[in-house]
Amino acid sequence: MLFGFLQVFFIIPFCSNMCVHIYVYRFVFITIIRTGLQLVGVLGAGSIPSDLPPPEPCDQAGLCWSFGSMASLSLTPTLDGQCHFVEWKSQFDSLADCFDMGQSHWYGGGEVFDQSWPIDGDTALMGDGGRPDVPYVTGDFFHNDFAGVLEPYWINTDGFGFYALRENPLFVSWNSSGDHQLCLKSRYEFPYPRPSVGQELGLRYFVCSTSDVKSMHLLALSKGFWSKPRDTPDQRVFEHPIWSTWARYKTLVNQARVLSFAEQIRQYGFNDSQLEIDDRWESCYGEHQFDAEKFPDPAAMVNQLHSQGFRVTLWIHPFINAECASFSEASAHVVSDANGLPALTSWWQGNLAGYFDYTRPSSGDWWSARIFKLKTDFGFDGFKIDAGETNWLPSGFDFSTRLPTNATPNGYSTAYVRTMERFGGMTEVRTGWAAQDVPIFTRMLDKSTVWGKANGLATLIPTLFQFGIEGYPFVLPDMIGGNGYNTVLPERELFIRWMQANVFMPTMQFSYTPWDYDLEVVDMALKMTSLHYQYSGLILTLASQAMTNGYPINRPLWWIDPTDPVAQTIDSEYLLGDDVLVAPVLQTGAVTKDIYLPKGVWRDEADPSHPVYTGPMWLYSYSAPLDILPYFTRVSPLQ
Repeated sequence: MLFGFLQVFFIIPFCSNMCVHIYVYRFVFITIIRTGLQLVGVLGAGSIPSDLPPPEPCDQAGLCWSFGSMASLSLTPTLDGQCHFVEWKSQFDSLADCFDMGQSHWYGGGEVFDQSWPIDGDTALMGDGGRPDVPYVTGDFFHNDFAGVLEPYWINTDGFGFYALRENPLFVSWNSSGDHQLCLKSRYEFPYPRPSVGQELGLRYFVCSTSDVKSMHLLALSKGFWSKPRDTPDQRVFEHPIWSTWARYKTLVNQARVLSFAEQIRQYGFNDSQLEIDDRWESCYGEHQFDAEKFPDPAAMVNQLHSQGFRVTLWIHPFINAECASFSEASAHVVSDANGLPALTSWWQGNLAGYFDYTRPSSGDWWSARIFKLKTDFGFDGFKIDAGETNWLPSGFDFSTRLPTNATPNGYSTAYVRTMERFGGMTEVRTGWAAQDVPIFTRMLDKSTVWGKANGLATLIPTLFQFGIEGYPFVLPDMIGGNGYNTVLPERELFIRWMQANVFMPTMQFSYTPWDYDLEVVDMALKMTSLHYQYSGLILTLASQAMTNGYPINRPLWWIDPTDPVAQTIDSEYLLGDDVLVAPVLQTGAVTKDIYLPKGVWRDEADPSHPVYTGPMWLYSYSAPLDILPYFTRVSPLQ
């Protein structure tokens, strides 16, 4: 069967904000116009059977059309005239609305391997900077298209934006194969469950228009598209670095190495927020029992670390391997199939495993009781909790008695994060879907120990921005220097530049250590961690403000001047609040950097003479040898 599309040029009487021109023939083209700018879309692209008669208006306002009994499309303006709610109801197999990305820059989408800012920019891995037609679900980008943090939200520098309802069985693409289109698509294909016979297929989203990209984001916040944080997480994590065993020891961690690691941290004069014991401490994955050979007396270990001033956290995951002694008991609490039988999955530490089901309250309680027992038996202060994404769900998973069809599968990740909140403000997770209100830390997925866009240092700032505009301000950047999956130790220069880039972010985390190199690196690290602590009061203030204003702690340069075309493309500098600009060196071998200062008066804090500059302007070939982190503070308040 041939398919067409509905071509809509909207004309709406609210032209002070946004005029919508709708042209209806067999197809609908839509053009949203504001002061010479436009957003052009094709509604129902490739979805509408060509043998259907042309659509008929179904209201007098001319903003609703029906396709007989097969489908209807409506566009409902919000009271302020800044948005329209677009709603398809259909018996079609698929729906797709596609919009030309135009000449503006776009931001949004999900966390990806080769994160770019803006998302229409070129990348080393995808020459068109695009994404194919894929399901919009939480995942692990080493196995899937998206990682754990995503929101169905896109905005551009012309002041247009989209927010899709989370109930859509959503597929998305942008600039796929260089088509320069952003497409929102709806269909019941894996991993979305098929609905009951006769249930409609819908596609529902807001399209909005404001004066610029920042105004668009503030409008999204005012509309309550997602919730703001209900509280701030643990203060000490904002102040001092986490020290993790993972990258340094991998699965060879044991009690002696943990205690030695702690001694070294103190020997070299470093503070901490906590010392985190990562994989592999368990006798069997998911058993929640210590390996007695590797950890002969975990309670004594924790007590000794406490006596040295450390708080101690433990790596936890939501799996239990089938060979574990308690699997039979635990199997009542893992994700099941449609017959209520435990369904098995695989993960990076097990070929056959159950995935605990947090959509079932009794199972979340049972699992949590096991984790709390680790706190009471051994004295742990908190937990790093891994996974939680939908890609680990077993084949044939079924949540039909616990989650609505339109909340599956991403509702699993939401239930997971809400379960982890009960372990307190030191908790870190790496996934987020409709969980912006949960006051814990959200970690970037494992970064690779490389410089460039292949999940390396060059993606650190774009990922920071991505989390921030999606409503997750309490960002835990991954370990300084990356995870070292491709090397024993990061090269010295990469480690130093990564550490500098991290200083003004909400948190710092070491696993590879400065003393793995030399005393000069130790001295640099002491200065950088001290500088982070010096600004932690500001970070905490911004974290608290996020509860009411929803603003990111770290902001892109266009936050200061959203119409500045240069600021719109800067992906290697960032702001702390509105008054600190950070410009780390992110290229191998570089000892200078071209730095862009947006509008305002800026004081150079890295140069001992503290020159003052008035932006917007470039500082070309700014001297930044290996021991220098360029950063600037605002001299006068932002106007």
